[in-house]
Amino acid sequence: MNMKRVKSVISTLIVMVSLFAAAPFALAAEHDHNHGTENAVAAGSDSGLISVSAISALTTIVAAATLIIRLRASAPRLSKMTAMMASMAVAMITGLIGGTLLGIWLQSLFFSTVFGVTIGVAAGMLAGQTHSWLAVLDGMLSGVMSGMMGAMLGVMILQEHPLLMILFMDVIMLVAVGSLYQAIAAEDNQSEWQDQQLKTAERTGAE
Repeated sequence: MNMKRVKSVISTLIVMVSLFAAAPFALAAEHDHNHGTENAVAAGSDSGLISVSAISALTTIVAAATLIIRLRASAPRLSKMTAMMASMAVAMITGLIGGTLLGIWLQSLFFSTVFGVTIGVAAGMLAGQTHSWLAVLDGMLSGVMSGMMGAMLGVMILQEHPLLMILFMDVIMLVAVGSLYQAIAAEDNQSEWQDQQLKTAERTGAE
């Protein structure tokens, strides 16, 4: 139990530190953006945009991987609804942020949509695979939807505060990931406690 809590705290600290590390770059680059450096940002030469995008991608990967590992480990003890919602959330997070970042950098609605949807679908499949095909299907459909939305947002947002949008999405993602992780842990612990009580009752009855 203590090790699980320690891992949860460490994962939360990693993503929070990553987000706070990106903030100075975002604010500096946003200041330059507001003073006429739109062409530099569009050309991909803005160092702040590069730094924030890289940190955002890393944060998303760590958060999604943490949730997927937790889901796959706890799959036998989770209800169908919890597994479906968790798979949907993982796919939505990765597809939306991945599609947005790709849309900003590629400036191609077709390619950013294809790559964003692929990332979201893959994450949804990994998250729900160990529970049920219904959870997999829910994750895949969410990956399709989030990948398309992220790509459209990325292509459209480039000329209007792209860095602040990335940070805003990261904050929403961290809140969602933290809440979902705690919900999964609570249900997992409750199911584990019930299993232990059942085994204890069976041993007592056998004696």
